[in-house]
Amino acid sequence: MPKFAKYLLNAPLTSWIVLFIPAPALLADFVGQNRYYAEIMYESGLLATQLMILALAITPAMRLCRNWPVVLKPLRWMQKRRRYIGVAAFGYGLLHTIFYIRQIGSAELIFLELEEISLATGWIAFIVLLALAATSNDFSVRSLGRWWKKVQMAAYFAALLTLLHWWFIGQFLDQMLVWFVPLALLQVPRLLHALSAVTYQVSSLIGNWRK
Repeated sequence: MPKFAKYLLNAPLTSWIVLFIPAPALLADFVGQNRYYAEIMYESGLLATQLMILALAITPAMRLCRNWPVVLKPLRWMQKRRRYIGVAAFGYGLLHTIFYIRQIGSAELIFLELEEISLATGWIAFIVLLALAATSNDFSVRSLGRWWKKVQMAAYFAALLTLLHWWFIGQFLDQMLVWFVPLALLQVPRLLHALSAVTYQVSSLIGNWRK
């Protein structure tokens, strides 16, 4: 690969441009009322969901494909840009939220609608993504130290809330399962490993207690 092409591929600006290609069209459609509000909400919410799941799926996919170099190489490239993907997920979630607030147009009505679990789950997921995006920078990594990765684990909580948000809205569940089921399956090896470690520790404690 030519040096310039390699530089362009690996440049952070390239990642940001690619990740936010759909954003201007969504904004233009909303401001110009070129499409139905429901369509714009669906697309912005879907993009936020897809990017969040992609960011969460990279590491477990790498573990699963560690013996397949052809697959592992692009996954490693994506892992280096995982923070960009996560921030982009928040970016589309922010657009989704702005569209909703602008459409409702009443703070009182927005607060009243928080009583609906379908909307409450969406708001909590957004707040979690906001916290994650705010700490997705080198300063936060240095400041939080070993706690940074633990904080970022909250992304799984945001994913669960997002799934519930779609679930309680009651639309496009089949499409959501297409994205969430693979993510859940990728977590199985990690869960089995954690369960094995816990079982070993419990067995050791019981063995020591019997002695």
